[in-house]
Amino acid sequence: MKFLEPNIVVIDDVKSEVQGILDYYRELGVGCKLFNASYFDGDTMPSNCFSDVNLIFLDLYYSERFDAEQCSNWVQSLVSEKSFYILVLWTKDTSKSNSVLEHLKQVNRMPFTFLVKSKTDYSKIGEEKYDYSKLFEEINTELDTIPALEEIQIWKKSVKHSTNEILGHLTKTSDPNIFNDKLKKIIICHGGGSIKSSSNNIRKRLILFDALDSILISNTRKNINENNITELNIENLYNLDKVEDSVIDKELNSWFHFKLEKNLTNELISPGIISEFKDNDWRNKYSIHDDKIVMDFISHQSGNNVKISSIALLLSRPCDIAQNKFGKNLKLLSGLKIVNPIRKENAKKEFKKGSSNVDSIKIYDHLYLSEEENDVTFLFDFRYTFSVPEESFKAEFNNIKIFNKELLSEMQVEYSSYSSRLGITQIF
Repeated sequence: MKFLEPNIVVIDDVKSEVQGILDYYRELGVGCKLFNASYFDGDTMPSNCFSDVNLIFLDLYYSERFDAEQCSNWVQSLVSEKSFYILVLWTKDTSKSNSVLEHLKQVNRMPFTFLVKSKTDYSKIGEEKYDYSKLFEEINTELDTIPALEEIQIWKKSVKHSTNEILGHLTKTSDPNIFNDKLKKIIICHGGGSIKSSSNNIRKRLILFDALDSILISNTRKNINENNITELNIENLYNLDKVEDSVIDKELNSWFHFKLEKNLTNELISPGIISEFKDNDWRNKYSIHDDKIVMDFISHQSGNNVKISSIALLLSRPCDIAQNKFGKNLKLLSGLKIVNPIRKENAKKEFKKGSSNVDSIKIYDHLYLSEEENDVTFLFDFRYTFSVPEESFKAEFNNIKIFNKELLSEMQVEYSSYSSRLGITQIF
């Protein structure tokens, strides 16, 4: 089956020097794959990265030659950018390790942690060339010094367990036609009746996967044993009395804000879409770039690195979009995207949630959009909503991100509260 993949990969050009590693993990029932890295009669690198490689054993010399870039290329072919994996550099010459790690850093493939193990330190006389028991004992001991890793692996296992339960339930009848009809029903129920007549199959797939994600999120926690937390994690990870201040992880922060759409086209109409104005005429009509209150609020945002552009958030109700009942126009909320914003430590106008005295302004700070735009602030103003036809929206706006449903709901509630607030009649 083309979807079956290994969890552990060994890269070496001499099988006898890694046979003990393969045997050890296979006896544990772990999926393990050897790639022969010989330049002369070796294996071809995978054309697509694997999705769940946890551990890589990497030799550094192939056909008695060292090439740091080639070593890096092997890892690059196995794991996608910024993926989690642990790297064991299993080699006779450990002095080349740093140059390989430098290459991995350049291509965004740095491991979560790496261990450097010299083959000569484990040599022994006999049928088995190396003392693998010593090797695995040392690896386990070193990984045990990162107790939080165990908790993350428990979470990951619960996700995979829940995924199999969901698939098991969907396929329990063993009837392909019933399985097919179940998935069709999920698409229609989750995407609305209008999806039946749509010819956009990518949208149908996204709706199906979004629905399955919702089921998964609802079921992962039941597969976590509540009584098996180690004392080390109780004392360290879950002891919240002392939390060290650290640099804000903008990319992780954005994962909590946005749906992680890989290819966001301008044809997509989805609740919570955030788009940039393409045309100056639309910008002049509906943007808040020239509002006096907004401009005063961001007056300190000036400098060569600061870039400000006009954006809009799609506020139309999700159920209306799903059922294609939003009418002739889509409802949008105007805002600004500020790249590389200036933050002053004690300034009243610092971008912090709730820092504004202007009750119509909503701020989302410390966001990551891409490698080029890795420090971004979104500012919206509830005073400025407008409507445009669907085709005009597709033509005149560039989609950049999608708020997740929790943030979209928060925005809709706050906008509704702001717009329905009663004034106070004063008698003089």
